[in-house]
Amino acid sequence: MTALGPNDEQFVSEPITPVPGSFSTEPMAAGLASLPRAFTWRNRRYEIIECIRHEKVSAPEGHTEGKERYLRRQLFLVRLSTRQTATLYVQRQARRGASPRAARRRWFLYSIQADPRPR
Repeated sequence: MTALGPNDEQFVSEPITPVPGSFSTEPMAAGLASLPRAFTWRNRRYEIIECIRHEKVSAPEGHTEGKERYLRRQLFLVRLSTRQTATLYVQRQARRGASPRAARRRWFLYSIQADPRPR
């Protein structure tokens, strides 16, 4: 396995746990997910200091050919207090057939930049 350089991005796609009480209610009032100010991943806490980009992903409902589209996922490119950038996403609905435990997991770390600190 080769070491990642300081600008390399590591694909992760693992669930994260947003810190309770770290959400803003303003986006929720508009029907959007609110980006938490902090989360834990692999037993480490990460603070979000800036949202660089926010994207919404929509898709048709089920397999119908109607024109209605529903918000499925929101992606956030963020800067962390560790000086890393990361891509987070939130699933708007649990996947069909998901266990109750898996259904509660909606937030994921999609990718993270290699740790810029010297080793």
